[in-house]
Amino acid sequence: MNSPDARIVIIGGGISGLAVVHRLTELHRQRALAYEVLLLEGTSRLGGVIETQRRDGFLLEAGPDAFLSEQPAAVALCRRLGLADALIETQSAYRQSFMVFRGRLEPVPQGIYLMAPGRLAALWRTPFGSWSGKLRMACEPLIARRRATDDESVAGFVRRRLGQEAFERLAQPMIGGIYAADPERLSLQATFPRFLEMERRHGSVARGLRARTQAAAQASGPRYSLFVSLQDGLQS
Repeated sequence: MNSPDARIVIIGGGISGLAVVHRLTELHRQRALAYEVLLLEGTSRLGGVIETQRRDGFLLEAGPDAFLSEQPAAVALCRRLGLADALIETQSAYRQSFMVFRGRLEPVPQGIYLMAPGRLAALWRTPFGSWSGKLRMACEPLIARRRATDDESVAGFVRRRLGQEAFERLAQPMIGGIYAADPERLSLQATFPRFLEMERRHGSVARGLRARTQAAAQASGPRYSLFVSLQDGLQS
């Protein structure tokens, strides 16, 4: 028996650990590389925080219930696993975000994309900012792009491009609802690389969002809503 090209120990059988095992399997097939792989998991099940349960005819997610289609690696992984036909989107009739503001549940106007306005009309309609805060957000295209190449926190990016009020009233609750984490400690490159790309390529998030909308209208092939899941649950 030939000795392996590498001996690899993977600690943790969550989505990251399992994805590494899958990628090593792909490399073994594509390049005829031999690996000796040991996966260590401290619990009785694989999947980490991802767990799907069926109860009383309902499909329940004990952890995350969807992933962002904006990060194409997740969709690409589903395709490579043969799960492309199982991808499902949010229903268009209920595709609406809400935030609590001053004791009331307020809908986020169409045109507000995660933490930034894609259209000025949507910006003026939003109830979440003062007029001075909205004016600061509207001036985003005038803000010079960042020249430094090191990583930046999501909070730092939003404050720099859209202002403190946009961070407090728009970005922080929206991002917190997705990642349940502190935006001060979230890497922009790891979580929202598309916004970083917009700034670098277009010099502005607003211009980048408009270009994205135009490109999406002309694109062919499958297009997904912002949040995507699997019909049998994410554990599949």
